[in-house]
Amino acid sequence: MILKVPSNDWSDQFEYVVEEDESLSDLEDEQDFSEYLWMENEEEFDKNELKRLEEEDIMKECLEAMLEDELEAELAEWQKAKAEELNAALSSLAVSECNVEHSILNPLAAEFVPQKHIIGLGTS
Repeated sequence: MILKVPSNDWSDQFEYVVEEDESLSDLEDEQDFSEYLWMENEEEFDKNELKRLEEEDIMKECLEAMLEDELEAELAEWQKAKAEELNAALSSLAVSECNVEHSILNPLAAEFVPQKHIIGLGTS
């Protein structure tokens, strides 16, 4: 068999003669096609692969839902703890009762309502 191999500058070509060896022909006859056996049942392989991908998607969705539920539970616990803390702080506040009898304020006085006054800038 004669093979022509281009040179680096593509102007000259060299010819190589490859003699057929018996060892090469033996290798060609005994090639291992076991890695291509899946192609024999390609439709079944495709179905199995699609099923595997669907299961992966379902697992991913379940994990995301589980994480979301955990976050919601943690947020609810945090809000509950915060509310309990605020309730404890409010309950610890002491409310003092006003003794009206000893007050110097007039309980019969009218309610104070501030009035809007216009302040002049000065006249010239």
